[in-house]
Amino acid sequence: MPLSPTFSPSSMPQIQPRQHTPTDQMISTSGVTSATLVPAPALASSRYNRQLLVPQVRLRGQNHLLQSKVLVIGLGGLGCPAALYLAGAGVGTLGLIDGDTVELGNLHRQIAHTESAAEKGLSKVKSAAARCHEINSTIKYVVHEARATAENILDVVRDYDLVLDCSDNPATRYLVSDACVVLGKVLVSGAAQRGEGSLIVLNSPPTGNKGPCYRCVFPRPPPPEMVRGCSEIGILGPVVGVIGTLMAGEAIKIIARGGHLVGEVQEQELAEGKAPTPHTMLLYNTYAADPKGMFRTITLRGRRKDCVACGDSEALAKKGQSRITAETIARGRLDYQAFCGVMEDVKVLDDERRVDATEFLGGENPGLVVDVREEHEYELGTKVEGSVNIPISRILRLGGGAFDELERLRGSPAGPGVQSSGSRTGPDGGMVDNESHIPTMNGPDRGTINQETHISETHSGIHETTVRGGGMVNQETHVPVSEDVSPDGGMLSPESHIPLTRQSESDFPDPPQEVQTREGAEQQRDSTPVYFVCQRGNDSQIAAQRLIERVRADNGSESNSIWGWIGDVKGGFLAMEKFAGSTT
Repeated sequence: MPLSPTFSPSSMPQIQPRQHTPTDQMISTSGVTSATLVPAPALASSRYNRQLLVPQVRLRGQNHLLQSKVLVIGLGGLGCPAALYLAGAGVGTLGLIDGDTVELGNLHRQIAHTESAAEKGLSKVKSAAARCHEINSTIKYVVHEARATAENILDVVRDYDLVLDCSDNPATRYLVSDACVVLGKVLVSGAAQRGEGSLIVLNSPPTGNKGPCYRCVFPRPPPPEMVRGCSEIGILGPVVGVIGTLMAGEAIKIIARGGHLVGEVQEQELAEGKAPTPHTMLLYNTYAADPKGMFRTITLRGRRKDCVACGDSEALAKKGQSRITAETIARGRLDYQAFCGVMEDVKVLDDERRVDATEFLGGENPGLVVDVREEHEYELGTKVEGSVNIPISRILRLGGGAFDELERLRGSPAGPGVQSSGSRTGPDGGMVDNESHIPTMNGPDRGTINQETHISETHSGIHETTVRGGGMVNQETHVPVSEDVSPDGGMLSPESHIPLTRQSESDFPDPPQEVQTREGAEQQRDSTPVYFVCQRGNDSQIAAQRLIERVRADNGSESNSIWGWIGDVKGGFLAMEKFAGSTT
């Protein structure tokens, strides 16, 4: 058998190398160009890269943010986190307005400020602007070192696209809302006290099928004697942090989709056949027993056609009313302070039933002193030696019955530790009593919190208001529809910012008068005078009036009572501490 041929490279078929055609010949012969890279947009690799990846933002949304102008009103617990996140998100111009200076007591919750700012007494707007600049130095900051007033609000708001109301009082909220309606600005409004907060987007969209304004949701302000600030009832830092952060989030959402631009989103949604976004209020309670209940949403009816701020001309004409205009606000024809009853001291008692701090502290044997601060306030604050603590919430709920123990204490050497029974704060604190609008404490006679409704219930037969989860609200009051809701409510509790019913339609008390000398105590030498004291405000007057009413009901007149003069110390502990400090 012949041998197989030997394998050698020379025996392999020869392969001719491929001839490469020059590029210019390839273009001329085939008409095809080589692939080239288009650079990514500059924003894609910018500091905003991570939020650009969010589908609802993208390049279009970020461009909206960079071109927007946002105003934050109030640089406190709500305004600080809101401003910081808006600066980080890259709003083109960030305006800050506040008339206060930084204090050490602000720092536990107002996270844009520092100890250094407090020591130097810097204004809050300058302190916040400096902190925001450290986060983002590429945007513009405008500071307004002033309080928001009727004289300046229109000039300030006019230059911005969207407003965040982070103020801490009803009068400013009504003022800011009216200005935003007149100028066609979307408003994000937040509020928080103690362990609770709320958030609502108002006047959105600002034209066309517009949403409700603040007056639509809250036609009437809260009773002035019930309005108490964080300095009196307290606030948790994380609570304002949560609400302030959510406010910034709402602002970013609105701007990124062009919701601050008149007509753009509305026209797009109509073209796509989308239903209008429902108007809602978000409620937050950090003390909710069930974590699932920490956030709740209430659906609102929407704009009221007879609202004096944003209503229809025809509906207002039928009621003989006219709409609020820029001229109405600028010329001071609306007194927001008077509308909300905001006064240094509301007159509840007659002048002869009031003494000032100097007379009270300078006198001898003042009699029985009833301290009406809540138990935790009494525990932490300055006290009058021998005083009795009966919280105002108990007095408002039980009326004259709250004073049963005073007869037992009459003439006894009660020390500062004497307190009313059943005044302990339960682990689920922070809710309010439907009658008193004051946080309900747990105990045999102080009620509990309904875990489904988050509204307080009492064992004494006081009606309870049921908020049905996510349900609609009363068209007139904007309070969740319920068989037990009276038709005259509509305000948030100044304590919890949860919708409550209003119990009285009485006019606001007259402004305070000059203090006059107490009369009548010497006429009842065998009777014990009773002095009511509070931290500051009107709680002591209200409590004294309740005891007077009980005495008259029990005895027909005060002359037959075991109690002598009944009244309060004007200015409360704020005035007493000031007087005591000036004499040391």
